[in-house]
Amino acid sequence: MFESNVGSMPIIDDRNFTDYLDPTVNGTSVRRGHKPRDYNKQPMGSLGGFAKGFDLRLIPRSDWPELIERKEREQSRLVDLCDYHGLTVLNQGRTNYCWINAPVHCLEIVRMVQGQNMVRLSPASVGTKIKNFQNRGGWGSEGLEYLVDHGCVPQEQWPPNAIDRKYDTPENDLYRDRYRVTEWYELQPRNFDQLATCLLYGMPVAVGYNWWGHEVTAMDLVQVRGGFGIIIDNSWGEGWENNGRGVLVESRGTPDDAVSPRVAVAS
Repeated sequence: MFESNVGSMPIIDDRNFTDYLDPTVNGTSVRRGHKPRDYNKQPMGSLGGFAKGFDLRLIPRSDWPELIERKEREQSRLVDLCDYHGLTVLNQGRTNYCWINAPVHCLEIVRMVQGQNMVRLSPASVGTKIKNFQNRGGWGSEGLEYLVDHGCVPQEQWPPNAIDRKYDTPENDLYRDRYRVTEWYELQPRNFDQLATCLLYGMPVAVGYNWWGHEVTAMDLVQVRGGFGIIIDNSWGEGWENNGRGVLVESRGTPDDAVSPRVAVAS
């Protein structure tokens, strides 16, 4: 059976997931910040009606191994493209903003895939506006809603982890419309097949996990340990595991909420 080459990325499964709940990076405890979305109060499509329901043709599981192997052979995975262009993982630092780091990183990746200039974007420029400049947790779809309606500011103008009103200026607001999402999907919760389909079509997905209290960016579908999993870009910097990346097997990688930006404003 074909097995993906994941190098030295850790494979997180039901046997070892507790080892990753409260890790340290370079001797410092890391933050998380994902809050479970209450689908009774905020059902699918309720957040301003901003997110299009998932309507892609599901790729059958029987096709997954061949497509995974082809992407790896052609080096056309999102992780391959990010490595080629030098797009590294984000680092949420001492913020509780994993939930906005993930969709912002998705936007960076979508811009890269579209062939736009490399611009590192500031999660804090979005998270602070949603949380009224408080260091509070959230979930990815509320972050994506802001990226759709208002957009993001480059890190050169607003440092990535700066929860500071001095950066909330009319000048910085002028940047937002250049770094905005225009087309996206909201995936059904706990639906691994929808997630896998997006990844096989080359679309990154911001995925939130209640078991982890954490939000990360799903990059590529892989075949490991006789089953399937996903490569993730974490928001704990390049010092976490393999340059900030790891693998979640399906049982741990099936998200409780998931959104996939797929088109960005051309700028």
